[in-house]
Amino acid sequence: MQLPYVIDNREHTLADVLNRLLRHDDVHALDVATAYFNIGGFDLLRESLDGLDSFRLLLGAEPGSGDDIGLQVRRDLNAAPFDEETLHLVETLIRYLRRESVLVRLYEGGFLHAKAYLSFADTVRGDRFTPVAGIVGSSNFTRAGLTSNQELNLTHKSILSPGEVEDASAAAAVRPLLQSAETSPTAQPIPQPDVPLLDTSTRQAVKSEVGARAILELLDWYDTRWGESQPYKDELIALLNESKFGDYEYTPYHIYLKTLYEYFKDELGEDGLEPAGTRSAIDLTEFQGDAVKKARRILDRYDGVMIADSVGLGKTWIGKKLLEDYAYHRRQKALVVCPASLREMWEKELREATISAEVVSQEIMGREEFDTRPYEDVDVILIDESHNFRNHLSNRYENLGRLIGGNGGRGRDGERKRLILLTATPINNTIFDLYSQIMLFAQGDRGYFSAAGIGDLRKFFLNARRQANHSHGNQMVAIFNLLEEVVVRRTRSFIRDTYPEATIGGKPIHWPKRKLRTIEYNLAKTYTGLYGDIVAGIESLHLSPYSLEDYKQTGIQRD
Repeated sequence: MQLPYVIDNREHTLADVLNRLLRHDDVHALDVATAYFNIGGFDLLRESLDGLDSFRLLLGAEPGSGDDIGLQVRRDLNAAPFDEETLHLVETLIRYLRRESVLVRLYEGGFLHAKAYLSFADTVRGDRFTPVAGIVGSSNFTRAGLTSNQELNLTHKSILSPGEVEDASAAAAVRPLLQSAETSPTAQPIPQPDVPLLDTSTRQAVKSEVGARAILELLDWYDTRWGESQPYKDELIALLNESKFGDYEYTPYHIYLKTLYEYFKDELGEDGLEPAGTRSAIDLTEFQGDAVKKARRILDRYDGVMIADSVGLGKTWIGKKLLEDYAYHRRQKALVVCPASLREMWEKELREATISAEVVSQEIMGREEFDTRPYEDVDVILIDESHNFRNHLSNRYENLGRLIGGNGGRGRDGERKRLILLTATPINNTIFDLYSQIMLFAQGDRGYFSAAGIGDLRKFFLNARRQANHSHGNQMVAIFNLLEEVVVRRTRSFIRDTYPEATIGGKPIHWPKRKLRTIEYNLAKTYTGLYGDIVAGIESLHLSPYSLEDYKQTGIQRD
């Protein structure tokens, strides 16, 4: 059987070599030791494995690492595409593992980092007697390990081909060592045989014994670890069954948890508020920090975000933190647009946080002569009290739109302008107040949210209003999907219940408890007769300017 001695996934992949080996008529059993295993590795060999009489799989585990074989398999299954091909592959693997001739064990006596593939010609009651080939090296039983990784594996063979027996280059390499051994002072003289040199078949048998000895010693090593391991077949089948490809029936509660995870997974697992290697002069509470994290993700996706937390939850601080990301850490050009009454406050806050940004009042921006050119290359714009831009026909809205669209809608750094909108009341009259504000960072593109399933933003709002009017429902519910995409919105009661131990500067936050008193009153008793007197007084008035017709002279005879 022609097998390469060195397998490095370049000239020969281990998958190709194993398939050639396992499809040989002489091979009936395979033992595999591997630190990692995935369904991709099984996929490469499944047709060849199907014809074996016996298969043993010894898996490794790294104690205390938190990254055992079960987690690896589960992670690979979660990452695999949910399609018919992968579903069929997992079902095939489960059926294969359920065979009595297939055994799986987990070695827990230390990190089993060895990789070995040992094949045999026959088995009697599970014992291996006739070794065929053994491959030892670095390749795990994974798709990458068998095909694409830069690996190094060495093959030991018990049956050599005639060409391997008469290997002139190998003989030339060994001859100096033999000559050195003959001339050694302690060397025993090599007797000269009285019989002719061995024929080719005998030489083949002698050389094959060397390979067989190596494989048998590898088998001894394998059997020792196998005896020290624990059965793992049922656990592996359970892992496969409990994946999205298995036949495990999930309860509605598990489906609900999975839905929540998929919906909020982007918000999980974030280590800290500050990007790596940065420092901040802005100290936030936990709930403000969570708002910043979500706002960053929205900004990365849509180049715009609306912070719509209730009054008193620190929207200014959240906005400052986001400005710090761009204007301080990235040295981008920033602009703050706010009511005139808040201009001094913003200038003070930015100065204390060492954030370089210009502040323009909304009243100045509303003037017809407002010049947008000095600001058309800004990279990020923060708009405080953004609900003041709910009317798309106002001067301030048109001027802001022209400013955003200036320089091709891009900032000084060449990227699309980013907008941060702060408001506690995004909707004052109708949901189209919100539409006007969101269209600012959409830069007038009604198809801007097509990736979120909203092909035309205006039609989306029109349909939401129509549905709400038809069902007498809440218009905000009808646009919930859009709000989740671009808005950070929490109420005081939500923050109080979700962050009961919130602190700022290491000190706990105390939410004031309002003490409400009920005062009953009766206008009729309080102002007895007053309303009647008012009505009588009004009726007594002649109101001549409003009844001029009553004073028009009629029937006057003239001479």
